[in-house]
Amino acid sequence: MPGELKDRRLYFAHQYERYLASEIDDYLSPADTMADQWYMSVGVSAAQVIHAACVTSWVHRVEAVLDLPCGHGRVLRHLVKLFPDATFDACDLDRDGVEFCASRFGARPMHSDEDLTKLNPRRTYDLIWVGSLFTHISHSRTRAWLAHLADFLSATGIMVATFHGRFSSKMGREYGYIEESRWLKLLNEYETTGYGYHDYPPKAGHGYIAGPYGISLSNPATVIADAISVPGIRVFSYTERGWAGHQDVLVVGKPDLLA
Repeated sequence: MPGELKDRRLYFAHQYERYLASEIDDYLSPADTMADQWYMSVGVSAAQVIHAACVTSWVHRVEAVLDLPCGHGRVLRHLVKLFPDATFDACDLDRDGVEFCASRFGARPMHSDEDLTKLNPRRTYDLIWVGSLFTHISHSRTRAWLAHLADFLSATGIMVATFHGRFSSKMGREYGYIEESRWLKLLNEYETTGYGYHDYPPKAGHGYIAGPYGISLSNPATVIADAISVPGIRVFSYTERGWAGHQDVLVVGKPDLLA
């Protein structure tokens, strides 16, 4: 075990050093709705978060990666440099984003479904990155989708997922997550139950997003309770404001608690 641990640490140290020395593709699709002054720094933060998750879990190598939702590659452009020998699947409801990630970053395109439990990649992953998906869905969907995605983890695979946590509950009105009347309702639900959610208003300008999507808030205790209810995985870490100083980061994966 000590030798294996040393090998893992050396492997991930090498991967990260190589990433730091690499040149990140900074071409943005004209259709990328996430483009802003923080775009590249948010991707850098994701790479840092994912590297730390790998080091503190039991994943041996990262050879297969799922980026969900991939958008137009805000994080994927960093992951292909962090794990240059891996294969990547780019999944999203945004078909233009998926096709951009396939053509620009060499990922396998995977078109998502409004009901994510219908998605079947037909493979397992050493890393599943779920950046800002659970931040937009109801509590029942979060529980169901966490469990569904866990089914596609390899024997030592990890899922790194982000949430709107306690910081977001304080800053949501200032950031303008959603109109105030809806914000107050979801905030009350959050304070009462530990998880609050409200749909976006109709025609809110979110483009391709179909179905019941909106804004959610969740406290760490609720997220961890949901995670430990998923059979076959363990919780490796939960970091408040771990991603770009904003969203909380949950790391779960295999082997399970008794292994």
